[in-house]
Amino acid sequence: MENYLDLINDYFKEQNDLICFNSYSNDVRLFKNHIIKTFISRERMEKCIVGLQIMSNTPINVPTIQFVSSERNIIVENYIEGVALNEYTTHLTRRMLYDIGKLMGDFHNINVSSKDDENAWVITILSDMVKIRQKLAPYEEDFIESITFVENESRKLFQNLHFTYVHGDFRPANIILSQPEGNYYLIDFENFTIGDPTLDLYKMLSVLKSYKDYNNDDVAAFLTGYSDVRTLPTELVDKWNFYDVYYSLRSVRRAINDKHFRNSEDQYIRNADRSAQRKNPKTLMMANWLEEYVNNLH
Repeated sequence: MENYLDLINDYFKEQNDLICFNSYSNDVRLFKNHIIKTFISRERMEKCIVGLQIMSNTPINVPTIQFVSSERNIIVENYIEGVALNEYTTHLTRRMLYDIGKLMGDFHNINVSSKDDENAWVITILSDMVKIRQKLAPYEEDFIESITFVENESRKLFQNLHFTYVHGDFRPANIILSQPEGNYYLIDFENFTIGDPTLDLYKMLSVLKSYKDYNNDDVAAFLTGYSDVRTLPTELVDKWNFYDVYYSLRSVRRAINDKHFRNSEDQYIRNADRSAQRKNPKTLMMANWLEEYVNNLH
């Protein structure tokens, strides 16, 4: 234990010289062959710890927690030598997409002992929408239709919801292809929860939506990997449309908080703005691909 405390103290002394990984909300750095994560909140750290601990007893490959500093909101993980399947630098082959789909299906197949409670899921979304309404009030004319859509659809879509473990940010940047053994590792569990597995599908499909190099055959490869180990969630197309609007509204809120909204040159923010107004043609394109895939299953 003392060795890890010394490691963390050295980290604070020398962190300007460390390799820093991209992260929206946490400071994540490679230091002396360890990954050191400093979390912005105790809640995010605890979610990460719980997720990693649960998955460490399953076939899903995850980093190992070496040490936790609760006072500093820091965890130390082992470093996994490999390549992150980061959507910004790597075009994923269909074989990779199939493997990611299968990995996600295996993840969702892990038994959850807690009782399903779709009302809790809906309440969480609606509580968040209250805050979104407040933050987007200066732009109410642009977003009121979408806000109403999310609030109404959340009451309809999640009846008889079957809960699974949900990673919460299941995308290529959070999957490492280890070297030399070639195994996939799932990382970054600070959004880990129990709830609707479609959320993880949405996160991955959003990557395929956002980059023009991907097409319906790529989407089919990912969904086939998933459906080969687990039945796709019901009402997949409707839930895709729901989550696309809901998470786009959340992205707009974050852009407003960061004071980088309508004057921003960031393409991500511009796309989120269009999606939050239900005016992004890429959303309709993805919905069409999903509908085609689901219809072909039958």
